[in-house]
Amino acid sequence: MAARPSARRLSSRVARSSVCLALSAACACILHAAPASADPSSWLSVTGGYGLKHSESRDTFDGAGALSFTLGVGSSPLSSLVVGGVVRSTTYFSRGTDIAFGPRIATGGFARGQWGLALDVNAGYRIWRGAGDYGRFPLSAMLVAGAPWGLELSVGGDVMNLTGDPQARGLVVLAGIDLLRLTVMRQGATDKWWENPSPAGGRMATPKE
Repeated sequence: MAARPSARRLSSRVARSSVCLALSAACACILHAAPASADPSSWLSVTGGYGLKHSESRDTFDGAGALSFTLGVGSSPLSSLVVGGVVRSTTYFSRGTDIAFGPRIATGGFARGQWGLALDVNAGYRIWRGAGDYGRFPLSAMLVAGAPWGLELSVGGDVMNLTGDPQARGLVVLAGIDLLRLTVMRQGATDKWWENPSPAGGRMATPKE
């Protein structure tokens, strides 16, 4: 019986080491994305909405309003597929804040401030009082639908707790605006109403008539 706590502590240490490696890899991806291209994509969004998080001890889903900020960089916006990384802070009012970061894969249209999609996979740390009941190190996925003028709608959820039990389960829906997709990254059809004379990353070539 005495060996069981030691085994659990060893398992916890291994899990924490895995989390650190995953987060370090995500950081390297984010930091390397900018120098990998002379003209990187960039994101800075502010969104709000509602989230549900599962309490293991009570076996219930607790709801709370949410406010989220996302910052990231990626490869050239002129490509059809943009690869980079993001850091996200999401505060669930009356609960606490999740800090997460990881890779992002987006369409070129999304990066250029037009219609498009982005997929984020984030490893996070839950800064909550009593966070252990909800899974302290959640692995989450977020699908972001982008529209012109920087508008975004995001749907995401917790996939698992990277350190084992209790499992992290939840869902969040967010809507808001990406300030860089609205301004410096924007090009395309919206130039008819508000021209961006020098979009970051360069302008897409237009076919000759």
